[in-house]
Amino acid sequence: MRKYFIPTTIFVLLIIGILIIWKPYHWWLALLFVPLIILGTIDFFQRGDTIRRTYPLFGRLSNFLEKQRHVLQEVLLLNRTEGKPFNWIQKEIVYKRASNTVVSQPFGTQISYKKFGREWILHSQYPKQNVEENFKINVGSSLCEKPYLCSILNIGGMSYGSISKNATLALNGGAKIGGFAQNTGEGGLTAYHNKYGADLIFQFGTGYFGCRDENGDFDDEKFEQICQNEFVKMIEVKISQGAKPGFGAILPAKKNTDEIAKYRGIKAHTEIYSPAYHSSFSTNDELIRFLDKLRHLSKGKPIGIKLCIGRESDFKSMIEAFSKQSKFPDFITIDGGEGGSGAANLDSLQWVGSPLDGALHLANQTLISYGLRKEIKLFVGGKIISSFDIFKVFALGADACYSARGMMFALGCVQSLKCNLNTCPTGITTMNAGREASLVVSDKKQKVANYHKNTIDGLKEILIATGITNIQQISKAMIARKLNERETVLLSEIYPLDNDVLC
Repeated sequence: MRKYFIPTTIFVLLIIGILIIWKPYHWWLALLFVPLIILGTIDFFQRGDTIRRTYPLFGRLSNFLEKQRHVLQEVLLLNRTEGKPFNWIQKEIVYKRASNTVVSQPFGTQISYKKFGREWILHSQYPKQNVEENFKINVGSSLCEKPYLCSILNIGGMSYGSISKNATLALNGGAKIGGFAQNTGEGGLTAYHNKYGADLIFQFGTGYFGCRDENGDFDDEKFEQICQNEFVKMIEVKISQGAKPGFGAILPAKKNTDEIAKYRGIKAHTEIYSPAYHSSFSTNDELIRFLDKLRHLSKGKPIGIKLCIGRESDFKSMIEAFSKQSKFPDFITIDGGEGGSGAANLDSLQWVGSPLDGALHLANQTLISYGLRKEIKLFVGGKIISSFDIFKVFALGADACYSARGMMFALGCVQSLKCNLNTCPTGITTMNAGREASLVVSDKKQKVANYHKNTIDGLKEILIATGITNIQQISKAMIARKLNERETVLLSEIYPLDNDVLC
């Protein structure tokens, strides 16, 4: 193709020139072909893209299809059970619940019961008539002065900057309507988090955005001011997250606008690096002292930590330190390795971090073994979409959960996987004003509230079907998993309590 480009280009130009000289009204041919010839010539001489160099002009079509590959697959090629990381069935559950439309489906399940790993709930022969449950939990240990009555389903951490202004506003409005909490993410507390007056869980990570000094270290005074905000109900220190545990992050200069810089306490239009580690603590003893300081500065609000579990010994040693010193957080958020609503390092995204099921079971039994289970609440995050997802994590020991990508679907996310490119077609993860304007806050905030309400109602229906009246009665023995062609086991067999826990 390359060797024919120059002769073909010369031939086309000659034909166009002859036609224009012969009959001048053919000038429009120049407008049609000359721009294409210019693009082809650029492709011919550039050296960075082999396909475009070999196939001038036509190579651009290949590049376009490659960039839109996932979108084309999602829309045209995949069936209802094939999409990744969420298939159409999962997305449709959110879309329908967010829109308050029909949530039934005809003709039976499309998820094969023959598939290994398939899970299902073991219902009761005699369902209950009602559920004695308000789906709220009280977060606050014996060390906490201001416990918070929290919904069991809340908005996962998504900072302003990773999601747009309108997305932040819609989530805040939906949380206010539905009576649940919005986690701010680690990008600082903004005016958009205060707009509708929803309860907030203020999160900060290694960058200490919103509560950092000019050197990037934790600033006591700024943190104390944030905690005086009446809408801030709890504090969450992000030690690590599921998509990139143990990895740092970079905020590109082009996304570091004046407004984002103001809220994060950084210099605008510069590249900002968040380290993989905290400068305020690097040992269990230092973590405990830091949490004590936060408890004091916040005037007794619930303090929690968020982490993705790596080495089992590290987690157990931390809980042991909490137990020995009788000082501990009010809640721990376990983020599964399958979590992540934003961009992450390619290696960490695929191969670092423990998946949620085993990590949650480990966290639960470790807290029990050290006598801290009644003191510390367990929050979880990682692909929480449906009522069954909530039921399952409760069976494994959770007290409450976050949903980030579920809430994004409620906002209209189509899983185009362009969150890190600033080209999100739905206006959720972009700072582009034109794209952001497509997200209508008044419509989407109601859909966020609908999704929350209908998901909780779905959980209520599951409780009724299983013959129990509250979430405390959910157990691992109520969920079965198909292991292979001949074996089906209960979650209680896969994740039994260790002997030391039972003693």
